[in-house]
Amino acid sequence: MLISFPEQNFNNFIIPAFQINEGEIVVIELSGGALFQPLLSKLKSLLTGTVADSPIEINSEFRFVEQFRESFLNYHFAPVTIGKYHQKHANKDNPVYEKIYNTPSLTRNTKVNTLAGDVRRKLELYTTLSWTNHLIFDLTSADPKGGTDLFGIVKQAITPNGAAILIDLCDEFKDQCTTFVKVNYIGGDIRSDSVKLISKSK
Repeated sequence: MLISFPEQNFNNFIIPAFQINEGEIVVIELSGGALFQPLLSKLKSLLTGTVADSPIEINSEFRFVEQFRESFLNYHFAPVTIGKYHQKHANKDNPVYEKIYNTPSLTRNTKVNTLAGDVRRKLELYTTLSWTNHLIFDLTSADPKGGTDLFGIVKQAITPNGAAILIDLCDEFKDQCTTFVKVNYIGGDIRSDSVKLISKSK
């Protein structure tokens, strides 16, 4: 067992209990709209073990597939290329990150800020996979086909001893995962800036 997640209440959103083991993929469906990012942020903190006194049992480190961010100055005066991105973020001992170059017309000199959303997510995913095949990801910025491609890459990458958690807006992969977890809203007043983490056992 890699992670054991007891039921949690995020400001009137209930996340049911689940576990994840090697070779498995868990899909967590969150509500869309303004609350998606705050809920995603809370889940990321819990599942990567950065919450103090967390009730989550984590026996193997999971890495979140971070989105590329570029400063105003870099964007306008020194845009980050794929080669520079890899230099900073990739594990050079694992060439899986180079699979992004299987995408037609991409080179080390291609500017990351010119990539379509799903291609940029592939860049971020392959780079994360160069470090670990225990990961947490979402499909932000990817179109439906891109999301399907990303899910397929992850499913292949976690076989046989990896594991992954997808945090998504819908249930499109409900029948393709090991465990499907739907986050339920139980009513009450909520604001996007006040999503609080409360252990149900407290």
